[in-house]
Amino acid sequence: MIRSLLLTGLVFLPAYAGESWDFTLPTLDGDRFIQLKHVTKPALINFWGVDCPPCVHELPALDNFSRLNPGWTVLLVNTDTPALAQRFLEQHPVQATVLRPGLNISGLMRAAGNRTGALPFTLVVDRHEAICFRKTGALEAHDFAQMQQNCQ
Repeated sequence: MIRSLLLTGLVFLPAYAGESWDFTLPTLDGDRFIQLKHVTKPALINFWGVDCPPCVHELPALDNFSRLNPGWTVLLVNTDTPALAQRFLEQHPVQATVLRPGLNISGLMRAAGNRTGALPFTLVVDRHEAICFRKTGALEAHDFAQMQQNCQ
């Protein structure tokens, strides 16, 4: 069962009080899978799309945060097709890890607290595997400060 779910590109557990939220998604180039429970924490996860102006606007800030905070993992989950995302990133490169969506990206976002599926959507999982920050909409400078203060 797990193997078949991995082949579809998405495994997730619901985020309820006291439970962890996890996923396994392929990198944009498809050469490996990233499982949230195995990445360095805290981990900032941002869901974005190329046709979402606030998403595109905040990408440089997310990439800058990734460079300035080597103790954090920053994962950018693109919601478009891999080909569309790749073309976009050729024009707007980032250093942070970009992931492809799985078959049920809406379900993954709902499990993390995004009931509407709106983009951009950002959350942070702390060292204790708990979601310590979540926001629907573009991040502001004070959001990055709040993440750093509350999500160690």
